[in-house]
Amino acid sequence: MVKSETNPFLNSVYGGQMSIEKPEISIIVPVYNGELYLSKCLDSVINQSFKDWELIIADDGSDDQTPVIADRYSESDARIQVMHLNRSGVSVARNTSIETAKGNYIAFVDSDDLLEPDFLSQMIGQARSGNADIVQCSFSYIDEKDVRTEGDAGTDASFEGHDEILNAYSNGPLGDIRVSVWAKLFSRELFSGVRFRNDIKIYEDAFYVYECCKKARKVSCFKTPLYLYRQHGFSVMHTRLSECYSDYFSVFDMQRKELKGSNDIYRKITKREIETALWLIRILRCEGKNRECWLLRKKLTGLGVKDLYSGTPFKVKLKLTGVIVLPHLYFAVLKVRKK
Repeated sequence: MVKSETNPFLNSVYGGQMSIEKPEISIIVPVYNGELYLSKCLDSVINQSFKDWELIIADDGSDDQTPVIADRYSESDARIQVMHLNRSGVSVARNTSIETAKGNYIAFVDSDDLLEPDFLSQMIGQARSGNADIVQCSFSYIDEKDVRTEGDAGTDASFEGHDEILNAYSNGPLGDIRVSVWAKLFSRELFSGVRFRNDIKIYEDAFYVYECCKKARKVSCFKTPLYLYRQHGFSVMHTRLSECYSDYFSVFDMQRKELKGSNDIYRKITKREIETALWLIRILRCEGKNRECWLLRKKLTGLGVKDLYSGTPFKVKLKLTGVIVLPHLYFAVLKVRKK
């Protein structure tokens, strides 16, 4: 490991046991106008029990106090660097950070989320002991006041080989291997030729995780909730969903065309697409986006849904039948529920 020549304070605190030139883990935090929660996020990284990391903050053209906050942290810790980018979106911010990252492993953290103090130590421990290319932990929800509630229970399992890993990815609405890039640790070896799609504004995580899963030899998942996922009204999912919802189906279309067949993985991806469309119809109907609801109904009728009723949960079957057979009544029911 290499001592810090640039920050004597860090040498005294960590005894020089840092590898700034070649850290074990690169942590990437893309941020746009994140002044409300950025300091808490960065503090949760600095307070990690595992110290051999670098932190890359990708400021995507923020016009609030985000650049000032990021620069202040960078000036106080030699392991932290800031990139000030033109407003290009989260995918460009992440891709630019990947090109800069020097770690053997990479973790992505959203700028309003938090890490438990042992997040890095437990994730790297799982990666090393299990020789895993991807490690996934569970998560808890937090609100604007940092109040925690139970999140995804997750799974304690390891998946090996192409088919087993993709089956785990496509299993259920979010997968045993979840579609999100956060709450994961990725081996650097996966990143050769894999980047986020700049043309996808929502669900870009799913594309990226899918591409990494295709290359992974082993994925290890465990149930410990080490990642704190913040839910609030200012998130991308809340503010841009109605204008970017078609991005979901760009990813699904890409995956189904690549799979090209009626195998189990293909069917699982299509079922996930159906459940996503039903979820979006409910949200868009409540927002008064009637035209978009009818477009999604058309999308559903073109997916060969009759062949997918087998094994589909009863509630999903009921909703699907309502949208296809009695759409006016189904949309009216959704409107009543909104009231």
